[in-house]
Amino acid sequence: MKAIDIIKKIENICPENLAYPWDNVGLLCGDKNKDVKTALITLDTNVNVVKEAVKAKADMIISHHPILLGGIKRIDYSTPTGEIIKLLIENDIVLFAAHTNMDTAKGGINDALAKLFELENVKILEQHTDNTEAGLGRYGKLSKSLKLSELAELTKEKLQTPCVRVSGELNTEISTIAVASGSCSEIIPLAKSLGCDAVITGDMKYHNTIDNVESDICIIDAGHYPTETIVMDIFADILKDTDLKLIKSENKDIFQFI
Repeated sequence: MKAIDIIKKIENICPENLAYPWDNVGLLCGDKNKDVKTALITLDTNVNVVKEAVKAKADMIISHHPILLGGIKRIDYSTPTGEIIKLLIENDIVLFAAHTNMDTAKGGINDALAKLFELENVKILEQHTDNTEAGLGRYGKLSKSLKLSELAELTKEKLQTPCVRVSGELNTEISTIAVASGSCSEIIPLAKSLGCDAVITGDMKYHNTIDNVESDICIIDAGHYPTETIVMDIFADILKDTDLKLIKSENKDIFQFI
């Protein structure tokens, strides 16, 4: 199967035009016409992930997070980005990324999170400007109301993470929640205005959390990695009917819990 056919299959779910203007998605390195037999699917593309692909003799890396997000003027092999590019080219590995287009897409990460939490009457939190079926975040009702403390425990279970940061009164009754993968603190006020009792996201800053909690909405910061690692299952599901050998990266959360 050629790399371009794999890309087309993924972009049937999350076309490039769903990505934010600042993002860097699509084919990032390599030959789109390369024959691909083995693909490594991953949340991140870092040096260790590329080395993992080399060891597995993978022809392609399918990633959520892109490289070269801020552009590049020099390829210095002594830097992590330079080493990544060197390894990709030397080993003829195609690199493709679906980032904010996979966050916002129908059937993407946030829909998967809403399904994981078994939300009912699911709606888009922040509507995409060009596509009524896409947007950032999802919100809906829990199958039964939970205390914030219980929702925190459920979040740890669902996202398979040992701990979360919780802001708000732990005995607060929660019936409507928003899920927003990665770092989505900017849309918490919108979630509040739409009737959400709590938001599950990651990467919350201290002062932003103060402002939001004082507006009477609870927050569960489950971390960036735990709210997005489900993307590997999405990639695998999209490509399940192909003859590709799919390998899920063993790359772990950059944070350790001790």
